[in-house]
Amino acid sequence: MLGFILGDMYSRTSGFRPPPRLGKHFPLAPDYQLRGRTGAAILTMETLLDTPYPQKKFRALIYGAFIERQRRLFAEQVVIGRMEEGQDLAIAIDLAFISTAVPIGLLAISEEIALLTTPRPTQTHPHQAALSQALDCTAMLMFYAKVIRQRNAVLEHIGHQFGYRPQAGLVARVGHGGEDDYATFMVNVMTCIAHSGSFKEALENGVRMGMRDPAFFCIVGALASTLWGVPKPWAHEISRFIQRQHPHYLQILLRGEARVGRRQINLEPPKPPLCAPVKRQVNRFLKWAF
Repeated sequence: MLGFILGDMYSRTSGFRPPPRLGKHFPLAPDYQLRGRTGAAILTMETLLDTPYPQKKFRALIYGAFIERQRRLFAEQVVIGRMEEGQDLAIAIDLAFISTAVPIGLLAISEEIALLTTPRPTQTHPHQAALSQALDCTAMLMFYAKVIRQRNAVLEHIGHQFGYRPQAGLVARVGHGGEDDYATFMVNVMTCIAHSGSFKEALENGVRMGMRDPAFFCIVGALASTLWGVPKPWAHEISRFIQRQHPHYLQILLRGEARVGRRQINLEPPKPPLCAPVKRQVNRFLKWAF
């Protein structure tokens, strides 16, 4: 889930020209708040962790007051961040809603559980079937990434199951409105992953594709971090950031990592290279000599 948070944070800077360079240190935004998509995803993870297996009642459990709470959390950032780009507010909230399926696929113990616990839009939603399929696809992307951990095999499974195929080149597909917008969103996520080989490259490819939606970077970041991991210096920086802002959220993420069996949170500072003291002495000598 660190990739989810880093992706959301990076989406704030993806519109800059040029976007910040991803190097040894991640460009942490000092004013960033763990709200909106990230808050909703972490709360979803907490609810999953607190719900006894087999969790077949989870979908019914989150409807009611909880789902309205999630939508308000989405709106905190969606309304402010997306209106300035002229994106339709309804689709922006729906895409943020899709990102909630990330922790469901990550924590599920089987394909059946992943699909049974994925939330559903209301029956009155104008594109209920298309949005439901995008939610299922996101959950299964995370589940396969966790279990298979091989990019091409994950994308092939999704292609057979849902019919979504990545683009041949690193080019974003353009939606034509209505149900096609949801299919386009998932195809663009898969295209970005298909042309990437690391977490860093996945975020940079999202910018190259011209993507701006935070939900896109959240899902891509979560997938990439599950497939390839998060660079240790970045993991340390974001872990300390979460610890300072929301210690409770950090505990939820630690519980989630214990369930998944894969550790990303890193509160220990990275150790300097073994030759660092020698290198400093050599540089000091050369500076003195010349």
